[in-house]
Amino acid sequence: MIKVAIICEFNPFHNGHKLLFERVRENFAPEQVCIVCIMSGNFVQRGTLALISKYKRSEFAVDCGADIVIELPYPWSASYAQSFARAGVSIAENLGGIDYLAFGSESFDENYIVDCAAKITDETFEAELSRVLADNKNTSKSYAELRCEVFEKMYGRELSRRPNDILAIEYVSALKLLKSSIKPLFLKRYNDFSATESRKYISSDDKNSLKSFIPEEIYEKTLSAPKFSALLPDEACLLFLAYSDAEKLSESPEMSYDLASRLINASKSGRYRNLTDLLDAVATKKYTDARIRRALNFAFLGVKRSDLLCKPGYSLVLASSTDGRNVLREFAKSSKIPLLSAKSAHNKLSGIPAKQYEISEKADFAYSFCGEFTENEGIKPYIKQ
Repeated sequence: MIKVAIICEFNPFHNGHKLLFERVRENFAPEQVCIVCIMSGNFVQRGTLALISKYKRSEFAVDCGADIVIELPYPWSASYAQSFARAGVSIAENLGGIDYLAFGSESFDENYIVDCAAKITDETFEAELSRVLADNKNTSKSYAELRCEVFEKMYGRELSRRPNDILAIEYVSALKLLKSSIKPLFLKRYNDFSATESRKYISSDDKNSLKSFIPEEIYEKTLSAPKFSALLPDEACLLFLAYSDAEKLSESPEMSYDLASRLINASKSGRYRNLTDLLDAVATKKYTDARIRRALNFAFLGVKRSDLLCKPGYSLVLASSTDGRNVLREFAKSSKIPLLSAKSAHNKLSGIPAKQYEISEKADFAYSFCGEFTENEGIKPYIKQ
């Protein structure tokens, strides 16, 4: 059995994801492939809450061809590209027995992606980037801009700024740093299906347009699934910021002292009664919407920089097919990190993994206030018969 991992969000699950599964299977004898999805929990990389809960999204993935879905826990699920990719790859490596990591990219240029991955992990590049970042603390340029400038100056070529190319480069970099035996499986990313468009149609009454994005197998389930807001509750976050200290707030990942001060001052001004308006007012070229949302969520949920520096010490099984259950039994023997069969199994954790679980559980609790959370979700994984 060939085991192929996919690091994903499925926010929401759409036809592009189903097509990804099909393309993975096309590379091998389909009946000999086990697709293992390492999926973001209830908070995703853009710093928003998932529109549909992790339990429902994992169910939809299995209904459409995945064999196993396990969680990429918070805070890594809602982190910047490098942290997100390295955490997902770390889980794949620790499972034991994963043969390939599949991912799409806009360029679909294997040599370019591998070359960029080698260059950004080179000590010379890392040292120069650190120097430039230190010299440009007060610049209006973002980290991503400065990184691309350093890369282009050192190597005379462009570092792609397209989102799936960026993740592809980070996945290959992570595999290289871990000296992993997992092979990258490069797939072409097409723009026929969009998560942003899918979310828009789900939230509107345009059900006819939605039918072209959502697989037939899960269309009705997607419509009936409880939906969640993109941001944490306005009042809670505004009060949190108003009573925060900038120095303490800046201890959170992606939160500089300057950004913390801007958020606190905006909250105290009394001009903003909802979080969306406040974040729009604070956003700049340097502080992108996604970065601000991530930073605020980290601060609100008490995440420290040291929490993100650790690798995930556990994962939660969210869903599987009948065949996937057999592979899960193999992982139970080979995995170097605990695979929790249900949330109730967290009592088996201790030390750092136990603390990591508490942070993720705290995020899930906050998420439960932002939509129609089903109380019995997560009692046991979804199993497709």
